[in-house]
Amino acid sequence: MTKLDKIARLAEKADAKSAKRARKKDELADNAIAALKQLGYARTSLRDIAELSGVAVGTLHYYFEDKVDLITYCVRRYKTGFMADMQSILSGDVAPDQLAARLVKGLALSIRRDAETHRLWYDIRSQALFDAAFNDVVEEIEDGLVRLVSVFLSRTGHTDVEPGSAYLMLDAIFRFHLQKFLSGSTSAPAGFEQQASEILAIITSASKGSAPGRADV
Repeated sequence: MTKLDKIARLAEKADAKSAKRARKKDELADNAIAALKQLGYARTSLRDIAELSGVAVGTLHYYFEDKVDLITYCVRRYKTGFMADMQSILSGDVAPDQLAARLVKGLALSIRRDAETHRLWYDIRSQALFDAAFNDVVEEIEDGLVRLVSVFLSRTGHTDVEPGSAYLMLDAIFRFHLQKFLSGSTSAPAGFEQQASEILAIITSASKGSAPGRADV
């Protein structure tokens, strides 16, 4: 075996070890999310997460520096998946005049399907007001959400609308109906669809408009 072969083999082993570590982190994060979305950040300890995951607290410390590191990883992991789902709607073969309805329905479905997980996002976003350790991940995620809104506005020909302002309005409606749904209102997703459709109609009708097109996040 040549020296280059040995180097290549060592590199393969390192890659395999890194991939195994990443899979384990994802597994631990998924178990942590299951606990966090029920109890919330403040009421969930590393011991709670360890018990649910069937591992020792020391194992969590091996993969994550502390509770903040674990929570940050969890929030980034699930929110990235959510944004990918929304991006697939925006990137689909849908006529621009039908895109708003598709996006709103996708968001309403997410309220029904992932309400507790979205609650965790708002919990961590609120925690960032008190704990600067969460500022970076919150800013990163909100930047991604604003970019999604920007893609929507570009595809529907309303590039003169400020994406950040449109995002804030949609987010307020989403959080309002999410809370109603978590409080037991089964009609909340439908209420979100109605109000979100209305606000998007107001936003786009106030826009000067431009030729619809495509945009990449």
